[in-house]
Amino acid sequence: MTTGPAGVSPVLPAFASALPRRQPGQAVALRVLAGTAGSAAAARELTRELLGPGHPAMDTAMLVVSELVTNSVIHSRSGLPGGTVTVAVSTGAAGVLIQVRDEGGLTEPRVVAPQATAAGGAEHGYGLVLVSALADAWGTTTTGDGRLTWCRIRGG
Repeated sequence: MTTGPAGVSPVLPAFASALPRRQPGQAVALRVLAGTAGSAAAARELTRELLGPGHPAMDTAMLVVSELVTNSVIHSRSGLPGGTVTVAVSTGAAGVLIQVRDEGGLTEPRVVAPQATAAGGAEHGYGLVLVSALADAWGTTTTGDGRLTWCRIRGG
C-alpha cells in the first residue's frame, strides 16, 4: 500500500535490493539504527554530516528525519527489543531525499490531528503534520517485510 500525495513516489526506494546507489552528482548516506529513542539523534547527525555546513535544506532535513525516525520507533515493530530502523539520506538535483524503513506495524502512517493533553496543549501528533508541511512530497509504502516512509525537500 502506498499513501501520501497522489501521483508522487520516492525517487529511490529503500527496500532490500533497491537501496540507494550513488549517481554522479549525488551524495548518499545509509545507516541501520537500533529501534530506540536515541536513533533520532543519530539520524540527525547522519543528515548533518551528509549535507555539510551551510546547506540550504539543513534545518528542515534534520527536523524531518528526526520526526520520521521517531514515528518509526514509536509506531512500528522497530521499537520492540532488537528492532531496527534504516535511514537513507541522499542529495542531488531534485533536493534531499530522506527514507526511513521500519519493520512495519498495525497501522499506516497518516496525518492526524495532534492529541491534546490534560493541560490542554498537544504534545503528540505533530510528526507527519510537520513532514507534510515542510516536505515538497512524501509518502509511505508497505511490503511484507516492512514499511518505507520517505520525503523530498527542495534545496539541494
